[in-house]
Amino acid sequence: MEKNTRLPSGRGSAWRRAIIALPVLVMLANGGPANAANDDASDWTGTYVGVFAGAGRADGRIVDTDGFSYSGNPGWTVDYDDTGLAGSALIGRKLEIAGMPLRVELDGTFGDLSARTNRIDPRFQPPDERVESKYRWVATARAGVERAVGRATVFASAGLAFARIEKSLRDLDAYRDRNGEWVLLPDGRPAQRMDPDDSFRDGSTEFGWVIGAGIETSLNDAWALRLEGSYLDFGESTHYANRSGDDRCCGAGSPRRPASYRVENKLGIVRLGVIYRFGP
Repeated sequence: MEKNTRLPSGRGSAWRRAIIALPVLVMLANGGPANAANDDASDWTGTYVGVFAGAGRADGRIVDTDGFSYSGNPGWTVDYDDTGLAGSALIGRKLEIAGMPLRVELDGTFGDLSARTNRIDPRFQPPDERVESKYRWVATARAGVERAVGRATVFASAGLAFARIEKSLRDLDAYRDRNGEWVLLPDGRPAQRMDPDDSFRDGSTEFGWVIGAGIETSLNDAWALRLEGSYLDFGESTHYANRSGDDRCCGAGSPRRPASYRVENKLGIVRLGVIYRFGP
């Protein structure tokens, strides 16, 4: 799904509300302190590992800061998102400090997490520009608190997030052959190929933050089942097209210089997995 707008869209707010509400609703529904006699999972401390399968939604936003793609409209903003499957693995440790149960975790996620749009310049048909954000991998380092509620344990966590994100804008232009004739497709439309000067492709390791919440229940002394959601924010980065400065940056009469774009990336993940606990 994609959206053209000049105003903030509230992207990710549903993810944040769901994540924050999960442990709160469970606690309110049960009411009062948990009865430790129902389950001794909250008394357990030690190391554990887990594997997960789930889905993620990549949320992207690109801002045409100078109005280079959509001439005369500086600040033109396009939101875009898509969903995909993801798998994760984690290692963690539960401990108790001053009577408070805590957990620390490291995890990594891989999968088909990307989003794209071809509506950066809505005037052209067929669209001549394509924007994409693709997550190669995601990792988090989190610390959290937990509470036993009946036979389950609810938890909330927060920490640092890291991801390899490839961001690109491809500008497609009609072109001529060696004889100076426009190259046409069989249906008569002009053929297009990428203009590398008016495009960009950057891949880097981005740093951000993560919040998450979930619920976990013991299957036996060693195994547990967990459902959780996470929201990750990697902020924004700046990229440049028209790097040679051979075109006017922002329409007629504007200077010839490189044009800037701002790209924002956020990610929501919901996953279900099994946990194996080492030790008694």
